[in-house]
Amino acid sequence: MEFSLPEIHEISVDVDGRRFDGSWYVVLQNMIVNYNGFTASATGCPANADEVAKGMLRELVAAHYVRPESIPAELPQSVREAAHRYVNASLEESPVASLVESFGDAEPGSHLHRQLSWMCVNALAMIVPAWKYMCDGNAAEETYLDLRQWLEDPSRPVDWTAARTPAVATRSGMRVGDCDACRLEPIATAVAHTASYLQSADPADATESLESADEAYDEGCHSRDAPDRFGKWLVFEVLPNALACRPIEDVG
Repeated sequence: MEFSLPEIHEISVDVDGRRFDGSWYVVLQNMIVNYNGFTASATGCPANADEVAKGMLRELVAAHYVRPESIPAELPQSVREAAHRYVNASLEESPVASLVESFGDAEPGSHLHRQLSWMCVNALAMIVPAWKYMCDGNAAEETYLDLRQWLEDPSRPVDWTAARTPAVATRSGMRVGDCDACRLEPIATAVAHTASYLQSADPADATESLESADEAYDEGCHSRDAPDRFGKWLVFEVLPNALACRPIEDVG
């Protein structure tokens, strides 16, 4: 019997006045499988498969969509709008840079720079505890604690050269190269770029830090009771604490 790959059908839907693109579905024998960062399936293969798949996608989006009024009211309006776009972005979008930019230009040492520094540092709180369970030592969490303590008291010494260099994960003296590497490397990158941002105020460092933290979170580096997506945790937990320039409560 000749084998052929199923045809991929791209679809999009409108939810709450916003179009969600970047989704697709395939028909596998008598089952429709839909994917848009999450998956869903329906048995049967009706003639209107396209409409069935769109209905599935609409339900998926609605289940995870965060309405504007749910965004913390204490956020500045520009940040609030950017946070709403960010938390509802699809996997194909990269809205982190826009969220960072929504704060405005941050000069090194300014209050705004301090707020964004707390955002990056607080975003590490969920992911760094995973480091010690997958490799030797606890370099990522130790550096995170150094950075947090420095933000609370800038007189505390920090080895900035070491902090800005991504830690190398080892296990039994050998560099980790198995499937855990995809979890450990983004943790190390997030910590290093956070340290760089604290010193440089370069928005590119903040963006890279948050994107890497998101990647580690997506790989399972978070507590069991954590929100289903990093974006939700960032908007509802990390951001309010960052604006108040205070550390987030320990997690993990």
